[in-house]
Amino acid sequence: MANIHIARNHQSLGSFSEDAVREGIHSGRFNAGDLAWREGMSEWKPLGEMAPQWGMELPAPTLDPIVRLEATPEVIEGSGPAWEDRESLGFFAALSQTIGDVLLRPTQTFASLKHTGGLTNPLLYHVILGSAMYAVTAFYQIAMSSLNPAVFAPKLSHASGSSFSVALIGSVLLSPALYVISAFISAGITHLCLKLLGGAHRPFETTFRVTCYGYASAMVLNLIPLCGGLIGVVWGAYAVIIGLKEAQHTEGWRATLAITLPGLLCCGLLLLVGAVAGVGIAELSHQMGGGMPSLPKLP
Repeated sequence: MANIHIARNHQSLGSFSEDAVREGIHSGRFNAGDLAWREGMSEWKPLGEMAPQWGMELPAPTLDPIVRLEATPEVIEGSGPAWEDRESLGFFAALSQTIGDVLLRPTQTFASLKHTGGLTNPLLYHVILGSAMYAVTAFYQIAMSSLNPAVFAPKLSHASGSSFSVALIGSVLLSPALYVISAFISAGITHLCLKLLGGAHRPFETTFRVTCYGYASAMVLNLIPLCGGLIGVVWGAYAVIIGLKEAQHTEGWRATLAITLPGLLCCGLLLLVGAVAGVGIAELSHQMGGGMPSLPKLP
C-alpha cells in the first residue's frame, strides 16, 4: 500500500507507512484532528475519519500536552522527495519517482518536501536532468540540421555542418557548469522577489530546493520534439508556483508573482528602452534631414 501523508496546522509531518501511523496513533504522535492523504484520495481528510477505514483505532485523548509539544519538532519537516532516498530506492527508481511526483502530484510532493538538508541533493538532481535534456535537445538540433540545413543550421558563411555539430557538442560539455550557475541565480531572484512580496516564510534553502526540483523535473518534456521545450517551461513554472505555495506556506498569487515579476520587469524595461530609442532616432533623423522642401508655386 502507498504511504500515508500526515499534516497538522497546514504543515506536513511527513510520509509514513501504515504500521508507523498505527504506532504514532497509540504513542500520541498523531491525533484525530491531523489531516491524512494517500494516493487514490481526492483530498486531505481528518485522520480520525480515515483511521477506522484503514483498520486503525484511535485511543481516547489522554496524553499530556507537554509530551505533544516535545514530539512535534522532531516531525516538523517532510521526508521527500524520493530522490533524497535514492540509496535505498535505487538511482533510476528514485529519479523516475521524483519526476512523476513533481509533475503529476506537485501539491502532495512539495507539502512533504524537506525544508532543509543541504543544497547538494537538489542541485545534483537539477544538473543531471538539465544536462541530459540539453544533450537531447542538441541531438535533435544536429539531426534536423542534417536533414534540412537551410532551415535548422545557422546561416553563417564560414560555418559548415560539422563545425555546427562540434559547437553544439561543446555546449553540451559545458552545460553542467551552466546549470549550476543558473540554479543559484534563478532561486536567488525568486527568493528575493518572494521576500519583497512578504511570502518568504522559510530560508533561501527551501526556495532553492523547490526551484531545482520543479524546473528540472519539467525538463524531461524536452524529449518531445519541437514543442517539448515550451511545454516544459510552462509546466515547470506551474510546479514551482505550487512548490513555493506549499513549502513556503504562502498564497498562490505571491508565488506566481515571485517567478513572473523578473520577466515582467525585463519586458517593461526593454519596451521603455525601445520607445526612447525610437523617439531619439526619429528626432535625429528629422534634424539631419531638415525635412522635404515644398514645391514652388505655379505662376
